[in-house]
Amino acid sequence: MPYLEILISLIVGLVLGFAIAKATNKKDQTGKFKGKLLAKEAEIEQYKHDVNEHFTSTEALLMKLSDTYVEMQQHLANNAKHLLDNVAVKDIPFQTKAVIDPAEPVEGQPKDYSSTASGLLTK
Repeated sequence: MPYLEILISLIVGLVLGFAIAKATNKKDQTGKFKGKLLAKEAEIEQYKHDVNEHFTSTEALLMKLSDTYVEMQQHLANNAKHLLDNVAVKDIPFQTKAVIDPAEPVEGQPKDYSSTASGLLTK
């Protein structure tokens, strides 16, 4: 009989030990996964910040490029006028054209219809 009690105690002890080990292990894994999740979220936020910074600096560089291009065009047009006195104005290269303001309405907007009959409906 004492062997049966020892065997039952051993089995109960193993089951309890296994259950405690499982419960403790889940908490450790949860903490480990939570740490990994927080690290990935921080990495994503850093990536978003880097992308935003990239597009901000790209916009600034494009604006600088645009301004430089306008200055170059004005410089070439002014020097062309000065150096080419005997040439007609329309033949001067790099002549600046009037800038159209997008806020102003453009006269003669295109119509989506024809003023004459055309197609299948003509009589």
